[in-house]
Amino acid sequence: MLKAFCGAAVLALAATTASAADLAWQAPPAAPITFNWTGCYAGAHLGGLASEDRTINIAGGTVDFGTGGFVGGGQVGCDHQFASNWVVGAEGRAAWSSLSSQHGSSVRFPALGNLAVPSQFGLKNDFLGSVTARLGYAYGLGWLFYARGGVAWTHEKVDDAYVSPATGSAIDPSASVMRTGWTLGAGAEWAFAPNWSANVEYNYHDFGTKGPIQLISPVEGITVAHLKDTIHAATIGVNYHY
Repeated sequence: MLKAFCGAAVLALAATTASAADLAWQAPPAAPITFNWTGCYAGAHLGGLASEDRTINIAGGTVDFGTGGFVGGGQVGCDHQFASNWVVGAEGRAAWSSLSSQHGSSVRFPALGNLAVPSQFGLKNDFLGSVTARLGYAYGLGWLFYARGGVAWTHEKVDDAYVSPATGSAIDPSASVMRTGWTLGAGAEWAFAPNWSANVEYNYHDFGTKGPIQLISPVEGITVAHLKDTIHAATIGVNYHY
């Protein structure tokens, strides 16, 4: 009986293997589908920031300073794939930024014989946005390598804290400024699912030199140096294509 059972099992296994082999021969695996980038998308990104800034005072002296921080936000855009592998599109971004730096400076009072008072100059960038065009090349089964460029914005909060020589009280005049500049960058994007892609990219933002900046306080107002503001951003992101 045991020999008969083993023999039947061997015959059944052989028949199953032969049937599977026949099915594999009759139905070859489907070829991978190449991702098409034409369409619109929405997504999110996060990463790191580094600023390179400079203040230029009225006498011509300069102070270079900078800091690091984080960025996180969202993006929407549309692409069109043409000539087989080329992709052109546009994207809008808006993000929160943690950039915040301080450095020693001085405030001068012409009415007091140009008296210089030590101060603490602070700069915060709490918003970073852009609208850019991008041109890319689709490669392989879902890769896109691209460059981008366009208009950028940042919101700055500037203050310059000091002790007033007239009253002896602590004064911290401040101002909020929305700056407009330009941005250039490059990146790579990978379509890892039918409607999803992930990307990594670098963008440089230049907001030029603005000033003089009028800082306002409840006690007194004071005009401070011209301010140059540039930001480097390295981010990773994910997009849903629809």
